[in-house]
Amino acid sequence: MAHTLNVIRFRSPALGFVALLGLLLLFFTPFTNASDTERSDVLPWVINAAPPFHFVSGDYQGQGICDVLIDVVDEQLPFVQKTRSVFAQTRITQQFEQRNQCFPCMIYRPENNTAVFTLPTHFYFPHGIITSTENARRMTERYGQPIELAALMQDPEWRFGFPAGRQYPALQHIIDAQSSIGGYRLIHTGENATLAILAMIKANRIDYTIDYQILHQVNVEQGDSSLVFLEIKETAGTHVLGAIGCTNNAWGQQMTEQINAHIDTIRRDPRFLKSLLRWFENHPGEVPYLQLLEEKVWQFKPD
Repeated sequence: MAHTLNVIRFRSPALGFVALLGLLLLFFTPFTNASDTERSDVLPWVINAAPPFHFVSGDYQGQGICDVLIDVVDEQLPFVQKTRSVFAQTRITQQFEQRNQCFPCMIYRPENNTAVFTLPTHFYFPHGIITSTENARRMTERYGQPIELAALMQDPEWRFGFPAGRQYPALQHIIDAQSSIGGYRLIHTGENATLAILAMIKANRIDYTIDYQILHQVNVEQGDSSLVFLEIKETAGTHVLGAIGCTNNAWGQQMTEQINAHIDTIRRDPRFLKSLLRWFENHPGEVPYLQLLEEKVWQFKPD
């Protein structure tokens, strides 16, 4: 059986050249079905509605610590395509095992198998108690100042609330022990859970939460002095390093290396420092935040 070869003739040499170029691209361009989140030149940021880390709406939109940090990182990686997606904290945590992503403000824990971290970008003062003025007076009378959290959580009189997905590494064993005692505990799900928890304290639906001082500062910035921040005895005087965390795989390793190449510029950026000073204005320590930032973050050496 004879084979015939069909030849397409173009009236214009230019059209023929374009067609030939198209065929070459078709045959020599590698096929891939990888999603954008798998490409090394795409950085998928995930954020949550948790002031003052992120403000996703309202008067402070885009002014959170982590909002500004993302802006600064993005400027240092001009050839990387970026996306931002808002998810609940629980979903963000789950997705670290399902997709490539970076979360800008994680607790720096290199031993964590789920995420790979950049060098630290800033630090937090440890979690404390946020409660009403009257509750604060009664709590300090009973459990001292700083508050002995273990004693507080063993007392069934006090109602504790916190956002779903929130973890407290240095205090988690104390909080978990409360479950065996049977004390009242409310876990708030949904959007804006952190601010909702503060609203519940003001409405006397719960008595206290455990969070960073910077969340209390949000309340102060809004001109509300009805809540008080109290240090916790078990962690008073310590500090918590914050860093950017990405999915722990080859993609995440490459992305954190790209960020680390600019880390000194990123963490010294005037806009980022201004944001840190704004939200840490009423921090519980005596040493200025910038001084501690230089000592604990800028001079940090990984093990």
